[in-house]
This record gives sequence, C-alpha cells and structure tokens, in this order.
Amino acid sequence: MHLQRLGAQHGLAARHGTTADCVSVLATQRHRVISRAYVEPSQTKRWHELDCKHVVEAQQFGKEALDVLFAEAERMEKVKPGTPEAKVLDGRVMATLFYEPSTRTRLSFESAITHLGGHVLSTESAGEYSSAAKGETLEDTIRTIENYADCIVLRHFQQGAAKRAAVVAAKPIINAGDGPGQHPTQALLDVYSIKKEIGRLEVIQIILALPIKNV
Repeated sequence: MHLQRLGAQHGLAARHGTTADCVSVLATQRHRVISRAYVEPSQTKRWHELDCKHVVEAQQFGKEALDVLFAEAERMEKVKPGTPEAKVLDGRVMATLFYEPSTRTRLSFESAITHLGGHVLSTESAGEYSSAAKGETLEDTIRTIENYADCIVLRHFQQGAAKRAAVVAAKPIINAGDGPGQHPTQALLDVYSIKKEIGRLEVIQIILALPIKNV
C-alpha cells in the first residue's frame, strides 16, 4: 500500500508555462500526497489504516493498532526458513540510514527483512560517509534514498529528525531512535514482550532499572 512516486506523467512538459510553473505544479501535487501519507500522531491512533505507515513515535499507536501489529508479529515468529512465508518480502528493499552507531538496532532490522526474503541497503555512519558531509540536508537525503528503497529505517542523533523525514517522504520512515527523543520500535517490542509474558497490558506496574547515563 505504498504511495506511488510522483512523475511527469501528467504532461507537464507539454504545458506552455515556464519551468518554474511546472516545478510549482509538481511540488503542489507532491505536497498533497505527503499530506495524506503523514499524519500527526496526535490526530489518529489508527496507524494500521494509514496509506503510508510511518513509525515516528510510540504515542501514535492505539490499542487496535497494537492488536493488529502484535498479531502479525506472532505470526512472523512462526515463519521457518525455506517456507513460502520466508519469502514474503522477496523483491523488497529496506534502507538503513544511521547517523549514529547502534549495532544491535541496525542488525536487528537487517536480520528481520533478510529472514523474510528482502534486501538491505545500509550505511552506519551516514553523517560521515554520505552527502551529509558535504552539507546535504536530511530532507534531501530522504528524497533521494526513497527512490532506491521501499522503506527507510532512520537512526539520528537529533530529536525530531524522524518526523522531519516523514513529512517529506512518500515511502515509510521507521524511527530507529532520534537522539533523546523517541525509539518507538524499542517501545513496541517492550510492550509486545510484556504482553507475551503476563498475557495482558492492563493493570500492571513497571519498574525501570538501568544506568543513569543511558536514560
């Protein structure tokens, strides 16, 4: 259900306006697509019904969306190598764009799509070994990379980076951590683990114990 890329298929080149006019029309059309794709987390909790399923922050998931996700996760846990289900993402490409190191997070994403038949385009030090080192903005990087992949997993050191990426992207953005901001996939995994262990998510108490430097 990914949104299709915009092109010049509407005959803009044949219009009698200027190049600037054509660019303006394309930009307007693209904005309409993005507006449908990106929904502020505060506006809806029905993530599973969106056209373009960005994962930006944990608060965007309501109970029904969690139930849909967790049912799919449970089904994926049962997939065995060599079965048709293990090829469900055959032909799909995921780009892991990491501006800060996080070995476990990056490899867990790459392992997941590989085990389901998909492929990976990866960079672990995007800030140093990408066009960002030459001054390219995050938004322009996202616009370029989404031409190569079906989704982008983004790890960034700046809070709010994932939302910036989602606003301009027509392909799903998955926030794999944005500095001191959000790490929604980790939160979803924690909630899924709790539900599996105790069988419910209601009326529970949680104690967090961890080194203060990691808070």
